[in-house]
Amino acid sequence: MEHIIDSIRGTLMGFVKILSLKTTIVVSILSFLSLTTSASDEFCDARTCYSVSGCGESFSSSPKILIKGGTVVNAHHQEVADVYIDNGIIAFVKPNIKVSDEVTVIDATGKFVMPGGIDPHTHLAMEFMGTETVDDFFSGQAAAIAGGTTMHIDFVIPVNGSLSSGFEAYVEKAKKSCMDYGFHMAVTKWDETVAREMEIMVKEKGINSFKFFLAYKGSLMINDELLLEGLKKCKSLGALAMVHAENGDAVFEGQKRMIELGITGPEGHALSRPPVLEGEATARAIRLAGFVNTPLYIVHVMSIDAMEEIARARKSGQRVVGEPVVSGLVLDDSSLWDPDFNIAAKFVMSPPIRAAGHGKALQAALSMGVLQ
Repeated sequence: MEHIIDSIRGTLMGFVKILSLKTTIVVSILSFLSLTTSASDEFCDARTCYSVSGCGESFSSSPKILIKGGTVVNAHHQEVADVYIDNGIIAFVKPNIKVSDEVTVIDATGKFVMPGGIDPHTHLAMEFMGTETVDDFFSGQAAAIAGGTTMHIDFVIPVNGSLSSGFEAYVEKAKKSCMDYGFHMAVTKWDETVAREMEIMVKEKGINSFKFFLAYKGSLMINDELLLEGLKKCKSLGALAMVHAENGDAVFEGQKRMIELGITGPEGHALSRPPVLEGEATARAIRLAGFVNTPLYIVHVMSIDAMEEIARARKSGQRVVGEPVVSGLVLDDSSLWDPDFNIAAKFVMSPPIRAAGHGKALQAALSMGVLQ
C-alpha cells in the first residue's frame, strides 16, 4: 500500500476515474465532486460551471470527499482501499478510513478507482487544408471527461509559420476549456525568427515539445534540412522533438497514382500511404535524431514497419519513444472498404489504419515496452 500512497499522495487530484469490474465506465470523479450539471445544464467541475455561453461561473461544493471500498489501481499495484480527498488533494489512500459527517462519501464497492487518463495527442479546433476538426475545446474535453480522460495535450499549429501567432490563437480557442490541458508546438518552416520563437515557447510559455511533420506536402511538411535544424534547436533548449513519420513526397506520388486509377474513396487514402512509407520516415527521423544526439518521440505508430525501426533503435540504446493509438491497436483497414462512404470515411486517419496483423503486433510491442 505504501507504494500507492507514495505515487499519488500530495499530487493535485485532478480527477479519479471509477470503472465497473464488468468493464463499463460508471462515473468519472472530478476534483471535489462527481461530474454533474447545474440548473442551467452546464457541465460542472471543481466548483466551476462550463458552457459555451458562460464558462467559468463558480458554484459551491464540499472540499472533502471519501471514495470508499474500491479497488485502487496505479501503474504497478492494486488493492481494495479508500481514497480521501481534502480540498482537491489526495491526502490518504488506505483501508477503512473513518470520516465525519461533513465529508461526501462515494461508494466504489466492486469498482476500480484509478487516476484519470492523460491523452498526450489531440487536435481540437484544428484548421487543416480547408477543413476544421469537428470538436472544439469544450465539446472535445466534455467527451473526454465522460470517458475518464482528465487532461490532454493539444498541438498548436503555427499561423503562417509564426509560432507566437499560433500560440495566441490556441490560447483563445482554449478559453472554452473545461479540463486541464497543455500544448505541444508544431514547426512548419525554419528561419531565425522561428528559432527565437522556439526559445520563447520553452522559457516563457511552458511548451517544451515540438512536432515536425514529414507528411502533408504543400501544407505542414518539412524537409530534412529543416528537421535537422529543429532537432538541433530542441537539443540546445532541452526540449523534446516529435515527428509525424510518413514520407510526404512518396505519399504525394501515391495520391496521384490513386487518382489516375480512379480510386478516390476512403480506401484510396490508405493505399496511397502504405506501411513502407511510414517505416522509411520513422527510420530517417531516428537516424537524424541519433546524428544530432537528441531524444525523439514518434507519434501515432500505426505499422509493424515503424514499430520495428523503433525497436531496433531502443535496443541500441537510442532515446526513442513510440506512441501507439487505440485505433491502430484494435482496428484493421476492412472498414475503409465499406461500400457506404459515410461509414468508410469515419475510419480515415493519417497514418492510416493498417491491414489485419499490424494491430496485434503493436499490442505485443506495447506490452513489452517497445511502444509507450
